[in-house]
Amino acid sequence: MEPMFHSRAAIEAGDIVIIFMSRDNMTAIKVTPGESFHNKFGKYKHDDMIGIKFGSKMHSPPPQSGYIHLLRPTPELWTLSLPHRTQILYMPDIAYITMRLGVRVGGKVIEAGTGSGSMTHSMSRAVGPRGTVCSFEYHKARFEKAGEEFEEHGLKNVRLQHRNVCKEGFGDDITDAEAIFLDLPAPWEAIPFAVKALNPDVMTRICCFSPCIEQVTKTASALRAEGFTDVSTQEVLIRTYDLAPPPTVGSNHLVDVSTITNKLREHERRKEERRTMQMRNARQKAREQKIDTAIKEGMTREEAEATFEEDDLANAAAAGSGDKRKAEGPSDDGAEKKLRVDEDVTEKPSVVEESSNATVKPKDSTDGPSAGSSSRDPEPHVAWSSMVLTKPSPDMRGHTSYLTFATFYPASIRTKLAAQDIATEPSTRLGTPSVAAKGGRVGELAGDESVAETRSGSEDLEVTADVVMASATEEELVAGNL
Repeated sequence: MEPMFHSRAAIEAGDIVIIFMSRDNMTAIKVTPGESFHNKFGKYKHDDMIGIKFGSKMHSPPPQSGYIHLLRPTPELWTLSLPHRTQILYMPDIAYITMRLGVRVGGKVIEAGTGSGSMTHSMSRAVGPRGTVCSFEYHKARFEKAGEEFEEHGLKNVRLQHRNVCKEGFGDDITDAEAIFLDLPAPWEAIPFAVKALNPDVMTRICCFSPCIEQVTKTASALRAEGFTDVSTQEVLIRTYDLAPPPTVGSNHLVDVSTITNKLREHERRKEERRTMQMRNARQKAREQKIDTAIKEGMTREEAEATFEEDDLANAAAAGSGDKRKAEGPSDDGAEKKLRVDEDVTEKPSVVEESSNATVKPKDSTDGPSAGSSSRDPEPHVAWSSMVLTKPSPDMRGHTSYLTFATFYPASIRTKLAAQDIATEPSTRLGTPSVAAKGGRVGELAGDESVAETRSGSEDLEVTADVVMASATEEELVAGNL
């Protein structure tokens, strides 16, 4: 099979294509002549995709008016479009893990817990054709499905095995891995086997992916007990920011409040005019209907118009007297309220009197941004052309899992560290357990005789892993000899 990750410009039959419908809606298909892809936006024939360049927009034939984008597959896009069989890792975690583990081109990496294959695809690209990814999955159905996908995607540098590494280990044929990634329910059970699978002559690293802090505690204890150092735990979160260009000159965005207020007042004025016109037209229409009815009953048009005109005048007079009574309001409470309002008005200083010498010019409600604004408190000028507007996402992507990292040094460095642990306080040695007692795990890795040979009078000298690494040459680090 052709590799899934390539740099070809045009789509060919048999290629994996990522169908992009929206930022949160993507799916992967295999281009097969004679088949079609259907969604709510339309129907798209695979035959029409062949020969189109990756990244092109493809429109649905009539009567649908939808469209899709045809994207070249990458590990990042595959992570967003793959069929989920388990919880998967996303790119923020994958990128950080790959960096911390030091995954390199041509390297050998172990992955325990294949799952949906999200991490496997990224590691396969990271190590390149000369590298190897040894992936282990204990679930039979997931193992078979992942094997089919890796074969279809042309991941020839992935060696997939069906094995429970917590009980059976990683096999006797793997002893030179440079990094190990454990995505298991109980990673502390696989850590003793991981020591045997790592390359003993170079500095190697391990990462454990655990969703619960209780798992992290057990994992950290197991790592220290097996001789790992530099144990640390991180959590990767991501927040998205939307960047918007400044509004164009003359647009309705981010104008001053006075302009918006004047536009709202103008809108209400026009709305009231339309309402008045509709009421007048409705009354005129009702009057014409009454006149037509009177004419049918035997009256002349002039008599009918005169009759209804008198009725209109009487109704108007009655409405006017009713409004007058409402305005006068004989209620004592209303009189007291009006009196209080008048008193408040007389107590306030008059702005007109203070500025009697100033000339006041009325402003039209449609004069522009400065209409209705106070001359004493003008709105500041904002240079929108020199700004970039940012809007953080209202929610941040939640917790997925904790990442626990540790380092496993070469045997010669562990020997010297174990010797220095005897000469110093056990509680100050990089968080590693005490090895003063013969038979400790670090003592076993370094050799009991080496641990016993300590220098006297070295209590005042504390040698850390950084000092040991700094004193070694590059050749000694590669060969494992100090």
